[in-house]
Amino acid sequence: AAGDVEEVEAGGRGGVEGREHRLALDHGQIRALIWAPPQLFFVNTPSSTAIDLGCAYTLKVDERGWGRLVVESGWVAFQDGARESFIPQDAFCATRPGIGPGTPCYSDAAPGMEEALTILDFSPTQDVRRQGALDTVLRLARPKDALTLWHLLSRGTPEERARVYDRLASLVPPPPEAGRAAVLRGERRALDSWWNALGLDSVSWWRIWKRKWQK
Repeated sequence: AAGDVEEVEAGGRGGVEGREHRLALDHGQIRALIWAPPQLFFVNTPSSTAIDLGCAYTLKVDERGWGRLVVESGWVAFQDGARESFIPQDAFCATRPGIGPGTPCYSDAAPGMEEALTILDFSPTQDVRRQGALDTVLRLARPKDALTLWHLLSRGTPEERARVYDRLASLVPPPPEAGRAAVLRGERRALDSWWNALGLDSVSWWRIWKRKWQK
């Protein structure tokens, strides 16, 4: 699809006849409203796939293939290979070819947060702006922005991830399973247990759906 806004709706018990719905958005904009069970509606972009988790969202892709997804209700997973982002209501996430989805951020985040995340998500690790960008994100982060910091735990350099760990721990103390060493090694059980402590939906149901989808 390409061009102006296109409204897309999908729903029913198990989707229409229980089938997956897949679209490709090369550039343009769509607004999707889903009332089917999770993971029956997929939108492929040049850099990521949007996977509904029961939601309404707007997805825009420009001529460069750069995308931006804004969630109006529910949740959306943005995925490219092993890189994945979980975006809740009132949050957004950017994506770019060759990199995949960036870091989710709430729309009411402090000014400067989005610009700093753009540098962290899409600049090379040797970019001299990264330290200042991370300083900004850590300084501006509210308890609500634990969503953003959690995603940063598995991105960037080891030094950056260590700084993120310390800041997130000051906002939402990690559970026993999310020890510093385990999280910084990227152990999935440690990361998932901390996610579950953030007061958001449990990550377990997404993992279950994901295993079924990948079979």
